[in-house]
Amino acid sequence: MAGRRIGATAVGLVFTWGSAAPSLASARVTDGVAWAAPALPAMMMLAKKKKKPAAEESAPGPSLTPEAAEAKRKEIRDGVAGAKESGDFAAVADGLQGSAEELGDPVTMLEAGEARLEQAKKDRDADAAQAAIETTRVALDMLHFYAAVDAGAASSDWLVIAPADAGGLIEQADAQIEAAEALIKEIEAEKTQAAGGTVAAADDKKKKRKRKKRAKGDGPAEGTGFIAAGSIFTVIGIGGAGMGVGGLAVSSSKQKEVEKHMMGDPEVADLDKAGKRANILGYAGLGVAVVGLAVGLPLIIVGAKKRKAGKSTPSAAARASERAWSIAPSFGRGGTGLVVQGRF
Repeated sequence: MAGRRIGATAVGLVFTWGSAAPSLASARVTDGVAWAAPALPAMMMLAKKKKKPAAEESAPGPSLTPEAAEAKRKEIRDGVAGAKESGDFAAVADGLQGSAEELGDPVTMLEAGEARLEQAKKDRDADAAQAAIETTRVALDMLHFYAAVDAGAASSDWLVIAPADAGGLIEQADAQIEAAEALIKEIEAEKTQAAGGTVAAADDKKKKRKRKKRAKGDGPAEGTGFIAAGSIFTVIGIGGAGMGVGGLAVSSSKQKEVEKHMMGDPEVADLDKAGKRANILGYAGLGVAVVGLAVGLPLIIVGAKKRKAGKSTPSAAARASERAWSIAPSFGRGGTGLVVQGRF
């Protein structure tokens, strides 16, 4: 009995080991005699599941495909269709840009820039054209990323567009920016031309008003300024001439009185001083006369020629200036003076 229990124990140990190492033969002891048993069949071993090679495992698909993105894009376009039909391009651009930012879609962002450009063309708004450039540049940044994906320099499982389409869309975006920049130059040129036209129109109105005043005799005629200035200088010159002649006449008179007295008379010194003062006054007056007449007379002549060329009716100011320069000096036994001639 003891030998059987020992054999049972040995057999149990051998089977436990055999299940762990099926390539080894089992052993058995009966009544103290040991013998070898054949190896366990392969089907009796525990089967271990083999791993598939990495090449045979299926790769995960993209989170978003170009086809699925196009369906979303259609929904976005339908959402702004009403605003587009009514010509509200600003609302169209805002709607497209907001959706493009959520989806990360360069195509929708590019369409938003195009809508802003249409708004700028419609309103002739340079600020809207600049906004179109900025929106299109955002689309360009997205497109350059997908161009890098196409070149193998980057990877993404969010394929809003086919990476191979990025190159053509980049060219479209560049052309859109150039169109917006050209539009800004056109709008600025239009504003400059309009401003110049406004100034020219204002100048024309002023000239017309002046011509009407001249035709009515209310405004100053051509050459009035020259005649007025020349008259002033002429009057000064004539006044200087009178002062000079008067001073020389007084000096001559004092000299004659001195000759009537004897040398050493107290009156001679006083007469001599008075004569010198008269001489100074006379020569100063002659100098003023020369300058005044030399400047005034040519100005009057030029003004008269301009008035004749203008063929306009003399105004009240011109008639007054004509009266002003009709002045002549007057000399007589009792003294000198000025004679004013004209029509009153």
